Amino acid sequence: MKIYVYKSRLLKGIIALFDAVGYFLKWTLSLFKKKNARQIERILIFKLDHAGDVLLATPAIKAIRKQFPLAHITLVVGPWSKGIVEGEKYINEIICYRAYWRDRNPDRHFNIRDSLRFIRALRRGKYDLFFDLRGDLFAIIIAALSGIPRRVGFGWEGGGFLLTDEVNTTINKHQAEILLDAVRTIGIRPDAAEIAITISEDDRKYVHALLKENNWHESLLTIGLHIGSGCPSKMWAIEKYAGLMERIVEHFKAQIVLVGGADDRIVTEQAEGLLHFKPVDMVGKLTFKQTAAVMEKCALFIGNDSAPVHIAAAVGVPATVLFSAANNWRRWKPYSENVDVIYKDVKCKGCEKAACDNMECMNLITVDEVFDLVLKKIKIVEAEKRLHGIQ
Repeated sequence: MKIYVYKSRLLKGIIALFDAVGYFLKWTLSLFKKKNARQIERILIFKLDHAGDVLLATPAIKAIRKQFPLAHITLVVGPWSKGIVEGEKYINEIICYRAYWRDRNPDRHFNIRDSLRFIRALRRGKYDLFFDLRGDLFAIIIAALSGIPRRVGFGWEGGGFLLTDEVNTTINKHQAEILLDAVRTIGIRPDAAEIAITISEDDRKYVHALLKENNWHESLLTIGLHIGSGCPSKMWAIEKYAGLMERIVEHFKAQIVLVGGADDRIVTEQAEGLLHFKPVDMVGKLTFKQTAAVMEKCALFIGNDSAPVHIAAAVGVPATVLFSAANNWRRWKPYSENVDVIYKDVKCKGCEKAACDNMECMNLITVDEVFDLVLKKIKIVEAEKRLHGIQ
């Protein structure tokens, strides 16, 4: 039986019926259609999620590049995540598409003319191969309307009959591995998966100077934090973050560097109003790549389930993630062995809600248990420094 991601039984039934008709028509047409091999010269990849999810797709994208080293690879992303992949050499071109169904902006609106213009532009691109690295029904429909002959993706939202190569996988493993199953579907055998982000020397120099301007001291232990999130259901209480930061500074004589996007300014200012010290505030001042450059200077990074913890893992910084029970942490945690997850197994786990009136899963996480984990992690970091003779 096919598994769909929808919670609503009615919607699941409608999509199942839609697919049943589609698969029947596909089978009927296959009886008369001849398969023609086509050389792969132009590849289109859709990844319309937000920045952390895009990072988790990079092993799959790099595997595609390795298999097709001379192909022109175009990646379609939302404007909210473009910066996470800008400058990456395994991509030839980035197209920004503000997909209505993935936009978190409450003022979003659907424009049929823009969508039709986008499809016409893709048709002119004459792509040979398409990957949807999410399981996005509308992305699959766009690819089919764009005339791309070979289409690889997941049928979890429906529309699997529009794919030439539907991925057969399970959600009971890490998301990066699930996405690698998409490339395995067409015979690509990827190397060991690795999340990586390229940081330019210009970004490193800019960040170093900016930190200095904000009273950051290179000789002091630096711990990074991100206290915001794209979804309210994933946020730990501001008062608890403030209490944690106070204890870290008092115990370690460390300096706190806060990162995040412009949308995190409100919660950051609320937290700073509760502190007896002034953190190094980089919130809303940096690009994704510059944020990665900040994290390179951190001994440890702490945050909610959001893009910054994935960036920290990508640059090899030990990370502690305070994970909501709204999603499966084993599937969605940063893809690194040097990541600790604090998670509460509540009855309502797996709700996938963006906002929650209850917040039991996050409210059960205490300052004491997060600080105790920070204490252990810093001891490990300091021991490794002594082992390698680093001051």
